[in-house]
Amino acid sequence: MAHRPSRPQADVVVPAARVPIPAALPPARAVGQQSADGGGDPLADLRGRLAEQTALRVQAEASVAVLTARVRERERILRAAQELARVGDWSWDLRTGHMYWSEQVHRLVGLDPATSPADFDRYMSMVVDEDRDSSRTHVLRAAETGEDIELEHRVLRADGSVREMSVRGLAERDAAGTVVKLTGSIQDVTEIRQAARDLRRSRDLFAGVLDAATQQSIVATDPRGRITVFNRGAERMLGWLEDDVLGTSHERLHDPDELAERAGESGLPAGHPVVLARAATGEAETRRWTLRTRDGRRRCVEVSVTAMPGPGGTTGGFILVGTDITERLAAEQALRESESRFQDMFRYAPNGMMLIRLGSDVGRFSQVNAALCRLTGYSEEQLLQMRVVDLTADEEKHLHVERFGAMAAGQPAETTAERHWVRADGQDLWVQFSVTPRAGSTDSYLIGQVEDITARRQAEARLTHQALHDGLTGLPNRILLTDRIEHALASAKRSGHAVGVLYLDLDGFKSINDTAGHAAGDDVLVQVAGRLTRALRPGDTVARLGGDEFVVVCETLDDVTVAQRIAQRILDAVRRPYQHGNQVLRLSASVGICLSETDGTSTAAQLLNAADQAMYRAKDAGRDRIRVSGVDDPDHAARSARAARTLRLQRELTEAVARDEFFFVGQPVHHVDSGRVAAVETLIRWRHPDRGVLGPGEFLDVAESGDHILAMGRRALSESCRMAGDWVRALGPAAPPVHVNVSGRQLESGNLHDDVLAELEAHGLPPAQLVLELTETHMPLLADSLRKDLLRLREHGVMVAIDDLGTGYSSLSRITELPVDILKIDVSFVAGILTDQASAAVARGIVAIGEGMGLSVIAEGVETPEQATTLRGYGCGLVQGYHYSRPLPEDALMDYLRAHNGGAQG
Repeated sequence: MAHRPSRPQADVVVPAARVPIPAALPPARAVGQQSADGGGDPLADLRGRLAEQTALRVQAEASVAVLTARVRERERILRAAQELARVGDWSWDLRTGHMYWSEQVHRLVGLDPATSPADFDRYMSMVVDEDRDSSRTHVLRAAETGEDIELEHRVLRADGSVREMSVRGLAERDAAGTVVKLTGSIQDVTEIRQAARDLRRSRDLFAGVLDAATQQSIVATDPRGRITVFNRGAERMLGWLEDDVLGTSHERLHDPDELAERAGESGLPAGHPVVLARAATGEAETRRWTLRTRDGRRRCVEVSVTAMPGPGGTTGGFILVGTDITERLAAEQALRESESRFQDMFRYAPNGMMLIRLGSDVGRFSQVNAALCRLTGYSEEQLLQMRVVDLTADEEKHLHVERFGAMAAGQPAETTAERHWVRADGQDLWVQFSVTPRAGSTDSYLIGQVEDITARRQAEARLTHQALHDGLTGLPNRILLTDRIEHALASAKRSGHAVGVLYLDLDGFKSINDTAGHAAGDDVLVQVAGRLTRALRPGDTVARLGGDEFVVVCETLDDVTVAQRIAQRILDAVRRPYQHGNQVLRLSASVGICLSETDGTSTAAQLLNAADQAMYRAKDAGRDRIRVSGVDDPDHAARSARAARTLRLQRELTEAVARDEFFFVGQPVHHVDSGRVAAVETLIRWRHPDRGVLGPGEFLDVAESGDHILAMGRRALSESCRMAGDWVRALGPAAPPVHVNVSGRQLESGNLHDDVLAELEAHGLPPAQLVLELTETHMPLLADSLRKDLLRLREHGVMVAIDDLGTGYSSLSRITELPVDILKIDVSFVAGILTDQASAAVARGIVAIGEGMGLSVIAEGVETPEQATTLRGYGCGLVQGYHYSRPLPEDALMDYLRAHNGGAQG
């Protein structure tokens, strides 16, 4: 499109009505025509007329100059106004395509009129992409339809800035109604729109503050106190809704009696001036007021009133921000009452009370009560000059320093403890000392309370001494002795020395009791205790175990000779006569000595047992002498070996249980006539990491002496039920029941019933397929509760067998009392039936008992055909042993059962 240049000032068209026109010239006279007086000069007349015309022209030019100056001034004013308003005008002749931009338009879009003439496409290229299509469509539609142009868009200026423009335009039509021209204005509204956005954000922020301030009431009023704003916090606090109170006086919210009272105090009329008067002077005021809720309750509210400025320095209204302090005031009152009660309790408490500083002078008393003064024997003035540590016994001073130091540093610390104090008169004072930070206080001090527990501690000390000492001699008893030996062994293990235990028994003491009486015997025992104590080295211990037995513990021994010298001093001391009244009594002693092992494996029980045995060897050798364990003792090496084996196996069994090193094999039980498998007994094996597979004879005795057997027994029950369940699924009705050995410790645990039912259910095994084997030696352990458990298991179908019958001490009546289904002849009797009449008689007797009681009988350990034939002759129908089968691993056992019993193939 062509650019229309700016119109020069000379092109300005001045409306005719605004130009002063002189009066009409007189009509011209014909040349030579005489004047009215009949004469005259025509030339002069012409000159006159020319002069008149010249004057009129000059007058007209002057008028035009004035009008031109006025137009130029108005254009200057218009340009200045457009520049101030950031408005430019434009026009577009649709017939010629000529477009005109005023200078202000060029300035608004940042273009030079000389190099960038007005052009529609140029302007549209400056409109940002997001606004361009809609703006172009709007203008072109106006050019076609003649509708008004009203649009806003953003323009990217040449300097890179983005400005917001408001474009307005009107259409001009020709006589036929065709749109021939568009004329309008462009205004930079960037600042106006930004101000509007800022205002909207401020308004939104204010509205957000009003909505968010739910804990405070915000009420705005006009200058006359009528409510204009009532936020949600005010609604929540007072129960009124905004619609209920807008336009009403805020004094309706106040207690009228309080308003009237304060009006009288201030000399102001009752009503809103009492609340707003000071704020109206420009001074913000915060004051407590009683406000009424919608339901008539009174709330104490702290109200801050601020005036809002209006036009011309007037007051435009007021903002009242209220905080409900009703609960706070109630809490303050409760705190004051609590403080009063605390002071009364502190002052008159029967226990010692104190406030203890935690600041720079940590642990110092800042307040004490009369009870603490009575308890410690110090006056109040003295205690206030002291710290807690000053009352503490020397051996516990460090505990108080650590305790209060931790509390001062904000670290966890013991709040209640029993402490040893010392009174002003030097007497011991035991207290229960409790400290706690004072509730609700920011001061750095603690509340302390002490209770006198001296009597209780003394009673406890007496009871403890009685529990650990012999009542007659005052020497340590067996409990304290064992503790002393264990401490000595621990110390010896670190130092490399040995611990010696001397076990002595008085020779001839019974005759003193019998002849001189028990009072004399007690007196002699007390004298012996004193002599033993004096015969020992510092640090050694002597204890009385009871009767006439005493034990001496000697620490840090390098060899047995030191213990022998001490024992000899003991013998010499015991031999000296004893005076009891008018009687002179004599005694001697036999002493056994045992030293701990240098590898640190000895235990207190082992040392006591070995010294006791050595003492009996001294008595057997003639009394009044000393014997050392292991010296001239043929059983010493065997005992040591057994002890070492036990310690080693206990350690290895613990690891074996944790690593699940045990597995199970099965030994079939056969019908002696048909050869079919009647049952399978599972037997435990240990896959030892160093020694290979071990049978039960190599470890079971140690396992049964400790807790390992419980875990092993549960494992045996679980694995046996699993294997038997596989047999049932593989062989069907031909599957034999499984026999599981139950240990005495399992019987004592009391969980056998529940364990059995749980494993049966876990592995889907019918109860009739399980037999629990108890050895005869366990029968005395079967209490009434366990018999009931066995009966309950039998009701489910589980059977019970008595193993190793004939090796224990149970009577036949004991067997009849138990829920037994099967008797098993011990292998020792089976082994002797061909050569030993007694063994054969026992075997025949057990078979007869089984027949008489209707019980099945199994013979164990059958290794030869002759034994099997003999047992068949006795009437024993079930046999088990190497003659028929060795214990088999799980896979081989399944093949064996299929071969002998048939059944389904799995």
